[in-house]
Amino acid sequence: MYTIFEKLHIEGEKMLHWLPFIIYFLINCYLLWHSWQRYRLTGQRVTLVATFIYLTAILVLCLTPTLFSVASAHKQLFYFAGTPYNAIPFQGISPEFFLNIIMTFPWGVFLYLFNRHRSWQKVILYSFALSLFIEANQFIWDLLINLGRLADIDDLITNTIGAIIGFAVMYLLDKTILHRLITHLCLK
Repeated sequence: MYTIFEKLHIEGEKMLHWLPFIIYFLINCYLLWHSWQRYRLTGQRVTLVATFIYLTAILVLCLTPTLFSVASAHKQLFYFAGTPYNAIPFQGISPEFFLNIIMTFPWGVFLYLFNRHRSWQKVILYSFALSLFIEANQFIWDLLINLGRLADIDDLITNTIGAIIGFAVMYLLDKTILHRLITHLCLK
């Protein structure tokens, strides 16, 4: 049997695993509130709310505790202070490879809606930045509080590719009959 203090300690450790999500969720809330003051058109606010929902979903998918891994490819992992990571790209193709592309496709859409005149170099940079944010946080938080996540070079690559594809699709759609709708949703 556990004493009341042991139970509180166990529950406290469980709550600690949610710390990354809580921190970034609060930042996401602040960014929405701050942007809400700046952008007043309905289409722009739809884009802001959709971005908020998307980033919250990314936080849930990538920075909450997990006891399992969806990675199905066998990979040679490296360890730093007991924290695993994959530094060798494309050791095997798994469903996770394609899921990461799908997961970050919307980020490319939002990059387009934030500024459709952005250069391709910046699209690549911002796509890579989101992916690096996810993977670095997974590694750091796993190192600090054993989040149960795996930082993976494959994810860095596929996440970046997914966002670039999303931006490219929006670029092409903006040249169609959907131009007026896309213009309504754009922040710039």
